[in-house]
Amino acid sequence: MNLQDLKYFHELVNQKSYTKTADSFGVTQPTITAAIKRLETEFGTTFFIRDQSHKSVNVTNIGIQFDEHVKKILKEIEVAQTEINQHLSEDILFGLPPIIGDEYFPKIAGKLLKANILKHLNVQEHGSHELKQMLLDGQINIALLGTMQVANNPDLKLTVLKKFPMKIIVNKNHPLAKKKGVFFKDLENENFIDLTNDFIHSAALKQLKEANQINIKTIYNSPDVTIVKSLIEQGLGISLLTSLSIENNPNLVALPLLDENQPEFILVAAARKNYLFKTQEQKLWDILEKS
Repeated sequence: MNLQDLKYFHELVNQKSYTKTADSFGVTQPTITAAIKRLETEFGTTFFIRDQSHKSVNVTNIGIQFDEHVKKILKEIEVAQTEINQHLSEDILFGLPPIIGDEYFPKIAGKLLKANILKHLNVQEHGSHELKQMLLDGQINIALLGTMQVANNPDLKLTVLKKFPMKIIVNKNHPLAKKKGVFFKDLENENFIDLTNDFIHSAALKQLKEANQINIKTIYNSPDVTIVKSLIEQGLGISLLTSLSIENNPNLVALPLLDENQPEFILVAAARKNYLFKTQEQKLWDILEKS
């Protein structure tokens, strides 16, 4: 069995055509046929059945099951190749969500500078969901992420750094600003300004809506927390944000939620479990764990 045969196999599962599969690799159809025959002989089974009348290919159930393993193998090889390409570089491919980058990262930047790590950071700034996928794909190797729960993940090593409550954020002159706290169900008639789905805040808002069985009016979605805060400062609406995001802003008020089982913003350091840190990456990880 060789890697190229697996690539041919996976493409044939998707294309269900020997001709199209051959064309996509720039090889002849007999090349694909021979590769599939080798795999079927090696595993002693049939992965594909030709439908001669319709000149198409049907994937057997065991072929579909085998492809699930093939996809994982090809993904691991892809990530491994990316890691090998990165190995000689001193850059640390580091993921940083905007809120964490603005409000938390400056607090540890001094330690990173002192450890001679700061200059090696190649920062990729996206929402936590996208950064998590970039970690799995090998596009970055370490990240700070926001999450609502820390479950055992078979692929990622997660270390909890801090926990921040989710709060209702309002303009300082908003009628709610004088309250000591609010129940989410009492906000049904408010105009909400939400972050896009790449941020866990959107998932937290959805969780609260479902728990309280209410609909809310979202007037705007933005991928930029600075824009969200600016619109709130103008009195255009309210939002659900982590308290981390509005520290030192005198124009905004953060109201605690009085609901039980409310979501929280958990800040974690994340890396792939099977990834071996380079020297500078290990220093970065140690500093993150102790911060």
